[in-house]
Amino acid sequence: MNFLNRVSKSKSILKSSNCINYCTTAIPTQKQNYSTKNENTTPPIKNDLFTPNTFQSIVGYMNKPFEGKQSEYSQTHHSVLNMTLDQLIEMYKNRKVVDLSHVPTLDPQDVFVNGELKLAEVDVFGFDYDYTLANYSDQVQHLIYDLATSYLVDEQNYPAELKNLKYDSFAIRGLHFDMNHGLLMKLDFLNNIQPGAIYHGRKSLTKEQVIEKYGSMQLKKYYCENFLKPMSDIFCLPEACLISNTIQYLTEHNLSFEPRIIYEDVTKAVGKVHLGGGLHDQIIENLPLYLNKHPLLGDFLLKLKKAGKKLFLLTNNSYYYANHGMKYLLNDQLGDEYTDWTDLFDVIITQCDKPSFFGKGRPFRLFDPSSQRLDWREVSEFTPKKVYVGGSLKKFTEISKWRGRSVMYFGDHLFSDLVEPSLREGWKTVSIIKELETEVAIQNSPKYREQLADLLQLEDVIRRCQFFKGEKKDLFLEKLKQERYQKRIALKEPFNPNFGSIFRTHSNPTSFALSIQRYGDLYTSKIENFTSYPLNYVFYPSRNYLPHEFKLN
Repeated sequence: MNFLNRVSKSKSILKSSNCINYCTTAIPTQKQNYSTKNENTTPPIKNDLFTPNTFQSIVGYMNKPFEGKQSEYSQTHHSVLNMTLDQLIEMYKNRKVVDLSHVPTLDPQDVFVNGELKLAEVDVFGFDYDYTLANYSDQVQHLIYDLATSYLVDEQNYPAELKNLKYDSFAIRGLHFDMNHGLLMKLDFLNNIQPGAIYHGRKSLTKEQVIEKYGSMQLKKYYCENFLKPMSDIFCLPEACLISNTIQYLTEHNLSFEPRIIYEDVTKAVGKVHLGGGLHDQIIENLPLYLNKHPLLGDFLLKLKKAGKKLFLLTNNSYYYANHGMKYLLNDQLGDEYTDWTDLFDVIITQCDKPSFFGKGRPFRLFDPSSQRLDWREVSEFTPKKVYVGGSLKKFTEISKWRGRSVMYFGDHLFSDLVEPSLREGWKTVSIIKELETEVAIQNSPKYREQLADLLQLEDVIRRCQFFKGEKKDLFLEKLKQERYQKRIALKEPFNPNFGSIFRTHSNPTSFALSIQRYGDLYTSKIENFTSYPLNYVFYPSRNYLPHEFKLN
């Protein structure tokens, strides 16, 4: 995750310069300390490309026409490196396992930084409910899947055998579904399809099959905007699994179908489950099974309240549902000062219909929980412990007078929670990404670190090998490429054997990761991770290096 900025006492897991640790001394990886007594002394580096002895020849080379450069450089670059192909092969064969014991690990519960943020400037803290204040267990995904499958079979006349197919961890967050071809895929930030991470049903497509359909491994922007549907939140996981299982079943039984219809029907089924299909009732009936309590949630909210900060809840859920969950999560953490979770919040807004709330929206309505009725009168002010329904960002700002960068909003859904408030009103945003703890823990494992270091060494040899010519070089290079392919697969599988990490493809940040960088000031695995930070803390981003920039440890 070196492409994502972070706040931590430790530094990045790996720097490429730390990972090149060959057994020979032919390629130095650390900057040497040279004596300054004699400025004309040549630094004692045998094979550095840019030593003073080679500088003049390189300048002369750069002044030649392109064709001359190409011919000469392809023939002599290995000489400039003072290394033969046999030496390069021997160097790679005898490479040592890199000692990474001195390299710090990351804290899985850290807060990671995309843009500088001063907590002292934040006066108002807003929160979504699902997967933000409420941290659901994995049992919720199984429940959503089962209820949505039943709706497809019972209400949409899909084959009853679909009920025999169960939810599993097939998909990850941040995928895209192609409604034209019925393919579920993982894209990087340049819309390149990750090889081996594109599926029709549960069957992976080869690179050749992908190119046959799209013409290349990179999708055009127009195609992405018109045919791809992003699956950005955790609630999309059962949806993606159900789409894939349905397509797989229909394909295996030679039943013709239109991918767009499958997508629309499954999306409708999942929506029905959320709105009135029994999901909320079943969760309320067994809160300990479906909600994970965390003792620090109350501590963090109380800390904000005691510091005079304003708090608001902004959720698409009904008050009835959110109230049951919040009582379970918070009411035993309030101490002696407060009796109910509603005492902590200055404004409570339910059924707000995000992301429409951030656009045109609706008028606010006052809701009476005891009578379950809406008041007809215009809402001109917000009163603590009162409950409001609907609304819009524009009206919310007018009534509350809470504006711009003084507001920080926590949410899990990229497009419903982060994009619009960031763009329209300039709110600071925090993305809650539950999977982050698992991803960082995998990166911290000794096996993963060793495999990554080995891959980086291999890729360095591949770059050098290309400057040689001949059949021996071609055979060696092909062998290296095959090894690289296998090592990439080995690094992908610990995250998810089908799609890998939600944050990166083999080399690049994913489309999901880029959006988090663009629209989230901070990101972390759960709200409680903020508890230890003082409220005058400044989150500084780490330097984000470009490919041409020198990386300092």
